Amino acid sequence: MENNFLSEAAAASWKRCHEFGLMPTDPIDDDILSGNHMQSLLKQNKQTIQFTEQIFEHLHADIKRSGQMALLIDAEGTIIHTAGDIDFSRRALAVQLQVGANWAENRKGTNAIGVALAERKPVRVHAEEHYFNSNHFLTCASAPVFNTIGELIGIVNISGKQEHYHAYTYTLACLAAQSLQNKILLEESKKEHLITLRELEHSSLHHPLPLLSLSRDNRILRANHAAMRILGSDAIGKAFPKLDGFAVETIHNEHQKLWQSVSIRRTTGDGQHLYAFKDIVGACPTFVQKKELAQRAAGSDFPVLLLGESGVGKELFAQSIHTASARSAEPFIAINCSAIPDSLVESELFGYARGAFTGANKDGSIGKFEAAHKGTIFLDEIGDMPLRAQAALLRVLQEGIITPVGSAKSKAVNLRVIAATNKDLAAEVKAGTFRADLYYRLKGIPITLPALRERSDLLTLALHLLQKHAPHSAVFTEAAKHKLLAYSWPGNIRELSGILMQAVFLAGDRPIDAEHLMFETADESDREASGSDRPLTLKEAEIRAIRMALTASEWNLSKAAARLKIGRTTLYRKIEEYGIT
Repeated sequence: MENNFLSEAAAASWKRCHEFGLMPTDPIDDDILSGNHMQSLLKQNKQTIQFTEQIFEHLHADIKRSGQMALLIDAEGTIIHTAGDIDFSRRALAVQLQVGANWAENRKGTNAIGVALAERKPVRVHAEEHYFNSNHFLTCASAPVFNTIGELIGIVNISGKQEHYHAYTYTLACLAAQSLQNKILLEESKKEHLITLRELEHSSLHHPLPLLSLSRDNRILRANHAAMRILGSDAIGKAFPKLDGFAVETIHNEHQKLWQSVSIRRTTGDGQHLYAFKDIVGACPTFVQKKELAQRAAGSDFPVLLLGESGVGKELFAQSIHTASARSAEPFIAINCSAIPDSLVESELFGYARGAFTGANKDGSIGKFEAAHKGTIFLDEIGDMPLRAQAALLRVLQEGIITPVGSAKSKAVNLRVIAATNKDLAAEVKAGTFRADLYYRLKGIPITLPALRERSDLLTLALHLLQKHAPHSAVFTEAAKHKLLAYSWPGNIRELSGILMQAVFLAGDRPIDAEHLMFETADESDREASGSDRPLTLKEAEIRAIRMALTASEWNLSKAAARLKIGRTTLYRKIEEYGIT
């Protein structure tokens, strides 16, 4: 058959069949799926087949009257359900238009099922458009079916003798496929709705803050454990008493119709503002992974050890862990261990009794550990704590009891410990400057935060910080972006925030340009020439080069690859590998 008699889709299919090595005169493939394999396939597609039966039942009279068959085919091309005219079905058996037969192009040549699978769109294949001579008596129309995430899951096909060709068959196949797809989408949405409800129920029950759901007449429909501790275990169904501290938010639909209300109680405490995970910004995959680990750690009471250079946000993480924990309503006490004189470490941590030493408060003083009772204590720069104080700290962590300086009475404390350091504690242990037993006691969940120069989202973070400093004029020029990416940021996020604050002042109402970014240290080229800074790792150098090339080319991958003198595919792979955004 000459290709100029073929439709565009059929012509493309004929070309593929030639490439498969098929011949129009080839015998019919007699491999029919049966037995356990077929039963497994039918079980796997049970719900889809049930939906299809309902649809085909409505079409049965029209299909039978026109001497045709309706078929359901899975994503691999195997027929899994048929319905329609019995007389035509007998003739169809000769070409294996039956359950268990596979009609993919590489098995049955050009046909409506195979072409729809390959092209992922509705298609009609009529008479001699079929590649195999034995199928020329057929006229067929097929339409694909997709699931909720756009995956092809099957084909609806209507087939008959070519002399029974009807123009509406194509439309009928499309409508049947659309109807089946709608049923599948509806069923999936029901499942997702149920999962969402269960997720919300689980979250509310385990949320550390008291949560309520209220009906239209202000009665309590649901309450988590924290709320029941305040309102009583029999609170469900009772009128909400509007206790102090509960903030009620009314929920409306798009027509402003009142449905229910939610109420949450937050403890104000001493007015202390603490960060939460929502305040931590970052799209770098490595950083996101650390944030997710910290969020998981917040749900436990294990000690956390935050590691990383100065300025990477260790205290921000510590506060967020506390805020997301079951201790969020209790105190968060932070101590800079490097700022306390050696002679005062124990009195600062554990307090002191009246008259304990010369110059002491006459009434004595509680220590940081007692102040953090039931809450969280954050031991910043723990690597700088003197060895004598380390021994006292270890004893408290092991026994949960403190003894104020100059007192014979001990007090039990219940608290969660988060420690942080920019030192390599394992190396400090080997050097004998940090106790091994304390190290392992603090190292419950270690989280190492990446340095800013190692993150792939520097520009995203810089824009976020800039918007906080100057919400109405937060714009970087290309030169400024280039300069930000080329700098090594020894002071990390703390340094970035300070430099951007200064840049906002210098720029006024203008966009932030390179001249407004005043780095205190030498620029990258100067440091490389002098050798005063540590050498970059290969990974850091590649990330920096790729980011500079992408910024300079405005994310045109072909231009960036040409700048870097590598292939476009190699560049794309490295962007994926390093998580560059």
